[in-house]
Amino acid sequence: MMARLPVKVLAMIAAGAGATAIATTYISEKEGLALTSYQDGAKVWTICRGHTKGVQPNQTATPQECDRLFTSEVGQSLSEIDALVKVPMSEPRRAAIASFCGYNLGLAKCAKTTFIRRLNAGDPDPCDEILKFVYVGGQDCRNPASNCRGIVIRREQEAALCRL
Repeated sequence: MMARLPVKVLAMIAAGAGATAIATTYISEKEGLALTSYQDGAKVWTICRGHTKGVQPNQTATPQECDRLFTSEVGQSLSEIDALVKVPMSEPRRAAIASFCGYNLGLAKCAKTTFIRRLNAGDPDPCDEILKFVYVGGQDCRNPASNCRGIVIRREQEAALCRL
């Protein structure tokens, strides 16, 4: 069964919100806020709301610094996605790709995926490809023992958002 999208995100979509607002709300909920750096499931140093570039152990940030970084990164991700994708997209689909590509897979890796190839080829529903990316640090997150089930739920939600 597919995971339901967060109520706040559904309300934003119903109200006709743009990709920036949808992505900001969705990604913020999924990433959470960490004012001290930590290693994520893939052992990458992370701070704020999923920021990884140049992050070091024991690094700290203020909520205001995190807000600035996050706003900038969401905008940058959407701009890069718009350059990468050659077909028209709905605002929810743009938000889904910002979460999947910009915040988890990375835009360079995402550009080489079957998902982007199918999307750019005009496939009306390439979103099932997102569901294949459920590995973290070599672990299959579908396995309950892996303790990373959240990534499976996130992929299900991103695929659902992609289909809107």
